Amino acid sequence: MKQSSLCSYLLPIFLFILSSCGDTRPPQPPEFQPIRPDPTSTLETASVPAPPGQPTSVVSNQVSLTHFIHTSKRFSISYPENWQDFERPDGVVFIDPGDHAGYGVFFNDVGQIYSEKELNQYLAMFVTQNFIGKEADFAPLSQEQGADGSIVAQFSSKDPNLGQAINEVRVSQKDNIVFVLYLSATEEQWQVSQDQLHRLAGTFTIMNTAAATTTPATQEPPEWVLTGPANSTFAFFYPSDWEILRQDESSVAVGMPETDLVFEATVSEAAKAKDNAEAARQAAHDYVDQLAKDYKDVQTRPLEKFQLDQVSDGATIDFLYTAADGTTKAGSIITAASEGKLYRVVFSASAAAYQAALQWFNPMYKSFRILPADEVISDKEP
Repeated sequence: MKQSSLCSYLLPIFLFILSSCGDTRPPQPPEFQPIRPDPTSTLETASVPAPPGQPTSVVSNQVSLTHFIHTSKRFSISYPENWQDFERPDGVVFIDPGDHAGYGVFFNDVGQIYSEKELNQYLAMFVTQNFIGKEADFAPLSQEQGADGSIVAQFSSKDPNLGQAINEVRVSQKDNIVFVLYLSATEEQWQVSQDQLHRLAGTFTIMNTAAATTTPATQEPPEWVLTGPANSTFAFFYPSDWEILRQDESSVAVGMPETDLVFEATVSEAAKAKDNAEAARQAAHDYVDQLAKDYKDVQTRPLEKFQLDQVSDGATIDFLYTAADGTTKAGSIITAASEGKLYRVVFSASAAAYQAALQWFNPMYKSFRILPADEVISDKEP
């Protein structure tokens, strides 16, 4: 396939994750992973058992709150002390021990004061980027503007791990800083937990909104580049400041220089199985079985059904192991079988860096596309 036709095939999918020249829209909000927790963490059990047939709120009255202040001193917020917190440079995510709900805050210095229209556009971009997809079953519920100028939107969507979930996003601005506060829970949990989640959201306090004192970097931000194996059976995008570690007839691996972040994809003949779903599950199990032979202390989360490109009956397993040098590594494998071929995507990093690395890994695996045999992969930017 020519470069132009390949771009026309993929570009709509990346409208909100690829940077574009001359774009006058508000800066893109951050991507995030609100519900899928770090596989290196150990899930706790709920502190209060639910009565038979009645769910218990994910926010227990018997659990004390912890006050969180972001490293940037931009904001503070409280969270239940038995919840997991994942801080990142532009915000924080909190996830309940049972993995049924989460909330978080993100901020962005946009360099100007937005109009109501621009703030609405920012919210729309955030929701589109993080919640809307082919299998998301997205449905808007409500949107209103608060007395303080903030915009609050509620909608339902299907999360690959939670199932159908209710989400609420609040966008506000103070000085040049835009803050996004989001809440998310399964439909069942939203009914019994929304009041408590709103009370937690009410503890959000804006602190420092001064412009960053550090000198902005003059280096241009990385762009997204298309790559694939020599046999042109699949393609995905990767950041231009990463490097290709391996590229052969049926596989390609890329990595971030001076780190252990690696993303690789391969294609092979699918093993005989009763159906594609079984072939994908077996391939995922085979991979972690080999990890157990090669490394120490291999731990895995349960296999889950997963979609890769248009193949909805794929599989994924999160894993954790100790490398030969003693480093604890975390990662995920995603497998899918289609038309006699097995496609495998694996990404990994040190356990300490894995959660932050998802900001690169997520758009990369989402960009993965199975291509017809006659398509040619160009290494130029789309």
